[in-house]
Amino acid sequence: MIRIIAIKEIKSLLREKRCWVVAIVLLLLFATALVTSAVNQKQLNKARAEAQQLSRIEWLGQSPKNPHSAAHFGNFAFRLKTPLSLFDKGLDTYTGSQVFLEPHKQDDFKFSEAEDADALVRFGELTPAFILQTILPLLIIFLSFAAVSKEREDNTLRLLVGNGTPMPKIVAGKVLGNWALISGLIILFSLMAVLFIPAKSNGDTINRFACILLSYIVYAGIVTTISVVVSAYSKTSRASLMKLLSLWMLAVIIVPKVSSNIGGTLHATPSQFEYANLVQHDVENGLDGHDPSDKRREDLLRVTLKKFNVDTITKLPVNFDAIAMMESEKYTTEVYRKRIAEVRNIFTKQNNISLLASFINPYQAVQYCSMALSGTDYAHFIHFQDKAEDYRLYFVNTMNDFMAKHTKSGDWRTKFGTETYKMVEPFEYTAPSLIWSIRHQPVAFISLFVWLVLSLLFIQSIKRINIA
Repeated sequence: MIRIIAIKEIKSLLREKRCWVVAIVLLLLFATALVTSAVNQKQLNKARAEAQQLSRIEWLGQSPKNPHSAAHFGNFAFRLKTPLSLFDKGLDTYTGSQVFLEPHKQDDFKFSEAEDADALVRFGELTPAFILQTILPLLIIFLSFAAVSKEREDNTLRLLVGNGTPMPKIVAGKVLGNWALISGLIILFSLMAVLFIPAKSNGDTINRFACILLSYIVYAGIVTTISVVVSAYSKTSRASLMKLLSLWMLAVIIVPKVSSNIGGTLHATPSQFEYANLVQHDVENGLDGHDPSDKRREDLLRVTLKKFNVDTITKLPVNFDAIAMMESEKYTTEVYRKRIAEVRNIFTKQNNISLLASFINPYQAVQYCSMALSGTDYAHFIHFQDKAEDYRLYFVNTMNDFMAKHTKSGDWRTKFGTETYKMVEPFEYTAPSLIWSIRHQPVAFISLFVWLVLSLLFIQSIKRINIA
């Protein structure tokens, strides 16, 4: 019986003009968003790749100088957009695209896309993910709001139940019919998206896209179920439509904004000035507050003199200044990691508020799932940030180590050129795997599954509904 009702629902929808209008509108919006995102991604990746190559050329082409001074010339790390960022930009618009790498400090990421965007970016960008997360539920509502209430208004619902068809089966059939039609549209649009995914994409990218497709089909099923169930509980189609539009506003606009504000209020982040002062204090006074930098240098000198069995710095066969800089770099890195971990913990607590809200709002659940699978969420940004920091330590320590072994203490005049700079390998970044992405965003995937289970329970709740 469920299958028969579903087929009948599909045929009825296909005969209605509103269904074709919905499909065409969705198609045009999706195609526009897809083409725009693909062009933007291609342009940005080309510019960033060229900038990364230019940074390498400038590093090798700098004039001969002391190795540590050469390290101060610095390098850049440019973050390329992931293959699936054309589908969901996620946080890429706000996190910055490049960072300058230099000794003694960790610089912030600069030049986010949001800096050059107008105020409308706050309301979301036109991307395929935005269409499926925000516009698709609205269109599902317009297709499904009268699924059961219209039967009640036409007095055919009483006839169906009177013939022995249980209400849960009626609702399940209508859900299945609407869901099948919407899923077909999502698959069709996804096939369009495949054409824009870079040809060199690996198997991990394909698997990610398959998971994205599955996530949105599940999301569409959840929204469809809610729409049909609300229609079943509503005495009129007008009342059903008003309820569903109110739910859409709550899910898409109000709940995300409220949860974000609550997170920011409960867990406030320090200002950039406060953060810089904390770092400076730790560097000068030690992580425990009782280990000043001068004392650390004296202790290092004593250990180094003992290691080489000499009594003065001038007798050392190595450059103590370079050794001290390597130790200072190591200590400064520990300070930054400590303070950054604190800030990241605050951001995590803020995000957790929104993640918990996904258990009452499927919109936020699919939003986090989509960003994670597209490689554009906060976890992926942190992964790149850490790899860039590892590279900073690598090239700075490479220069300091060379200086320590090939010059003597106090020698800042001996210069080295391109052959020395070539010792530093160019920066390369490999994105994490699909499994890594899922492991770093488990709550969103769990909440989406919970909503799928709840959808089945919603259908079963129709048993005692008043059919009059």
